[in-house]
Amino acid sequence: MIGLHWRKTISTIVLLLYVATISLVVSSSTPQQFSLEDFQRVLRSSLDSELDKITDEKVSTAQETTNIHAKSKTLMRRRASIQNREEDVIKSRALFDRRSSGHVYTSEDIWDDIVQHAWKISDTIKRDEGKSMTRTTYDDDETLPIPFLVCGEEHLDVNDIVASFNKLEEEALLVSSSDDEFCLVLSTTSVQGREVIDSFGGSLKGVPLPDFTKIQPGTIDEVLSKGWSVPFSQEQVVTKKSNATEKINHWERIIIVDFTPELSGMTEEADLLKVVNVITNDIQDMGEVGWYQNIDEEEKQQYSVDKRTIDIPSLSDVFSLTAITTAATSDNQRIRFWREVFKNGIESKHVCNTMFSTLFVKARSGNYSFELVLNPMDGPPAEEYESSASNPNCVASLVAALSVHPYVLSVKANFPTYHGWNVAQLMDSFK
Repeated sequence: MIGLHWRKTISTIVLLLYVATISLVVSSSTPQQFSLEDFQRVLRSSLDSELDKITDEKVSTAQETTNIHAKSKTLMRRRASIQNREEDVIKSRALFDRRSSGHVYTSEDIWDDIVQHAWKISDTIKRDEGKSMTRTTYDDDETLPIPFLVCGEEHLDVNDIVASFNKLEEEALLVSSSDDEFCLVLSTTSVQGREVIDSFGGSLKGVPLPDFTKIQPGTIDEVLSKGWSVPFSQEQVVTKKSNATEKINHWERIIIVDFTPELSGMTEEADLLKVVNVITNDIQDMGEVGWYQNIDEEEKQQYSVDKRTIDIPSLSDVFSLTAITTAATSDNQRIRFWREVFKNGIESKHVCNTMFSTLFVKARSGNYSFELVLNPMDGPPAEEYESSASNPNCVASLVAALSVHPYVLSVKANFPTYHGWNVAQLMDSFK
């Protein structure tokens, strides 16, 4: 098990500033797009249920919460029954800043905005050597490769498609195959993605993999549930009580993260740790920027700003469900939910520093993925609730932040299997 340590505190607080307005040069070439139905046929993800929650105005807000612990409140919301997603609409005219009267917003409309945002991210995300991840003006020589979902018609050869992206066979992941088409995931720049897709004249289609589609089904609901919530205890020694509460509390809460295919199978665990540190440093940088953006102008005067990092975005700027809205205060409850998650999580003043300083990293077999252990049994106990993994906002915002990173393919939460069916049933009773 490898410890992941919080960055050193310095006397002068150096914060990061992101200029929200980015000039985009949009490519004249628009690849064939995935419809929502096409995408859902290929990949099953948390996006399906999230669209239900966005289009259902009855779901509870982040403010309408119930207690998990005496020290905080959960972001649990009641489950809503959806009869037909296509009949559900967003009632807020401000949500996507579309002013045409009489238009109703379906799941397809939301999907279109998410896809458009994914292309904007792929067109602008970059990393200077040895520096943080930033967004800047469109530049085909500097943008980072990000995971794309690419589907080809049955007469095409998978190996030819992979070679067209200048990839080796092991750098692509076949996710589905049928008599009509095959689909794979690989990482590429937006420029190369457009060029290759266009070169096949309509037989190939692709899309930058939207962030929320990387989150496995049920993950958000689980990490926000009372049964999964990380227990807050300053006692490092686990008691031997056998009651249900102890069984539920004393198992390690783990977030499992899969790398994109081109990063999978690193030969050394030390190499894996370096990549994980890059990911977590990027997340913390973007979290600091988000907090700085949200404080008032008077408070901003109390901090010095590192001008060299002026283009680092906030998590809210890159996460699709908080970035696609243009109104400062959206009427949609689920969008407000996600804004509150970031505001009270990684984009808060404490930036969940206790969670990051106490979590452990474990490489999984073959170094294709890793585990973030949020309450390590052999690690130090958390000393502050609000900035720890016991704060569900920290965990939920961590899952969302991992999903936006270009090195990440999949994010999911673990379940307590070694305590048997009794614990599983007890957890179900909390939902």
